Amino acid sequence: MKLIVLIVLVGVALARDEYFFAQLRDSEFGKTIIQTLQVQLLQEHPADTVVHLLKQMKDDLLNEQRAEDEDVQGSLQSCQTASEAAAAVITVAKERKATAEDRLPLLQQEQNDKKQQLFDKQGEEQRNLDRISVLQEARNVQRGEYEQRRDELVGLISALQEAKQILSQGITSLKKSSFAELKSHHQNFLKYYPHKKGFHTMVNMLLEVLQDEGTQESAAQKVVKIIDTLVDSIFQVQKEEMKADDGRELDFQTQKERLLLANRRLEGSIADLNARYEVLGQKILEVRNDIATQDAVIFNKQTEKGDWDQTCNDTEKAHRQQTDSRNAQLEIIVECIDIFETRFDMETKSYIQRIRF
Repeated sequence: MKLIVLIVLVGVALARDEYFFAQLRDSEFGKTIIQTLQVQLLQEHPADTVVHLLKQMKDDLLNEQRAEDEDVQGSLQSCQTASEAAAAVITVAKERKATAEDRLPLLQQEQNDKKQQLFDKQGEEQRNLDRISVLQEARNVQRGEYEQRRDELVGLISALQEAKQILSQGITSLKKSSFAELKSHHQNFLKYYPHKKGFHTMVNMLLEVLQDEGTQESAAQKVVKIIDTLVDSIFQVQKEEMKADDGRELDFQTQKERLLLANRRLEGSIADLNARYEVLGQKILEVRNDIATQDAVIFNKQTEKGDWDQTCNDTEKAHRQQTDSRNAQLEIIVECIDIFETRFDMETKSYIQRIRF
């Protein structure tokens, strides 16, 4: 009974080994193993020699695996370090971008405030200039009225003095020609100053008095005195009006200078605000450029990090596949070693030699 069981077990083992070798034909490494075994068996090498060769192949595979493990570990460490470095740069860039984005609206608000202040100062400056124009226009009207009044007073004085000269020449021997000359002088004066009604009425009365033959000489003397009094009065009026106009001029110049001084101060403020506005504009431009720069850094480093991560994944995947392949090769070698060490016989040898591809 035991012999039967043993025979059955041997048969089963032989069938299993034949199936194993038959399966090796489906892979390149399996074909290499079969060819190696066939060469060894053809040269009539003993099973121990074949086992030794197989163990040497096993050791070579294990050594290759260890060397590859070390290389892959170094490669993974390098790409992981590079990926972490890129991630660190991304973190810093995002922080800088966030800081710049927080700062940008503050700078824009400050620039808008400076712009409004600038408009206010420029508006105040223009209002002062408009006020100076109004004052100048009003002063021109005042000066025109004063000069017109001054010319009239000068004309009155000149007319009175000429009338006095006519009368003074004819006091002792006053003739009718003197009256005619005086009337002619009055008519000429009337053409230039038609609105001096009171003055013209007074002159007409004086001429009527002077034409009275009984009182001509005494009347002429009285008229001359009256003319002197009138001239003195007009001179006094002229002085008062000149003084008043000087006061108006002083007041105008004072107001004008006050407004010009205010504008000179405003010019300094406007220049400062303009300079500050330009500085803020430059800072805003720099912040926007910094945001754009950080965006570019983030994009580039994210791309770089993705590439490194992909490299790590590809390296790890390739290593895993290579490890799986090498482990499968090791299993084949280990199985071959087991067969040659435990149950190699002539039938197994004959089967291996008959295998064809």
